[in-house]
Amino acid sequence: MTEGEQPQFLDLAVALRDRREPYVLATVVETAGSASARPGSKALIGQDGTLLAGWVGGGCAESAVRQAALECLRTRQPRVVELDLDDEVLGVGMPCGGSMRVYVEPVHPAPTLWILGHGRVAECLCRFGATLGFRVVVDEAPAPDRARFPDAAEIIDGDYGYERLQPQAEDAVVIATQHKGDHISAVRALHSPPAMSR
Repeated sequence: MTEGEQPQFLDLAVALRDRREPYVLATVVETAGSASARPGSKALIGQDGTLLAGWVGGGCAESAVRQAALECLRTRQPRVVELDLDDEVLGVGMPCGGSMRVYVEPVHPAPTLWILGHGRVAECLCRFGATLGFRVVVDEAPAPDRARFPDAAEIIDGDYGYERLQPQAEDAVVIATQHKGDHISAVRALHSPPAMSR
């Protein structure tokens, strides 16, 4: 990756994070012999295995890294991929006369902690959730005091029916509405992926 490509590469990684899309960062850590990529070469691979940016070697090497990326996303575990570029049959299918080691690291978005309500309990949960690495969303009608939730990534106001409550499977929902709208928020939370995954 050239210096000119680096900002675009980083911008794309930030955009994926902001869209809460998982991806894989692949980094060439070692090469020997003839290899088209060099140590430090990087690539971003999308959740469907698409090469989004960067370069870790062409042809079969890229294909092998993309397959490993999909496996890492599934297991959530990083790994080092050993690529034999010398053996057309037992290696990656292209006799280039070298080998590569590529570190493949899955990057998953932080889970969201949805806090429905206000008051000291909600305020403390917001700070605690952010400290633990959650992306915190506070949803309270009519309008929460933003100064009381400095650690919230997002504050939703005026959502009387909690229609904007859209947690993903790894998110958590805490109902702290102090019996004001519990019946609405609880039903929406129970019909969301976090409830179904338990």
